[in-house]
Amino acid sequence: MKWLNKILLASTLSILMTSCGDDDKSVDLEKPTADIEITRENGTYSPGSSILINANFFDNVALKECQVSIASLRSLKGWDTDWDSEMYKISLSGKQVSLNSVRVLEDIPVDIYYGEYRLSFKVLDEANNYSIYEIDILIE
Repeated sequence: MKWLNKILLASTLSILMTSCGDDDKSVDLEKPTADIEITRENGTYSPGSSILINANFFDNVALKECQVSIASLRSLKGWDTDWDSEMYKISLSGKQVSLNSVRVLEDIPVDIYYGEYRLSFKVLDEANNYSIYEIDILIE
């Protein structure tokens, strides 16, 4: 009878260890990363121009998308919004994506208030882990 108990105990432990190991491997908790830079060296734009970026995106399992938005620093302090741009989405796939001179957002409106703006890049992976990167620009 003791040998039967040992077999049952060994089988139960084996099943528990196998199921725990599988769960740990399937959960992606690692955030994606990115290297993002604007193509204008001084970060100064004029109304009517486009904002272009160069970027490299990385994830340990699978990338999903990069969501790009912009806000004026005035509106971030509670003032009226100067430019209501819709969020721009860049579809990503695989573990690594490189982009060169890609246009983000719509062109800068010609009647926009001059001043400082903040570009925000939310990079997501397939597990919805994300990282946020911000770049300040000047419109004049």
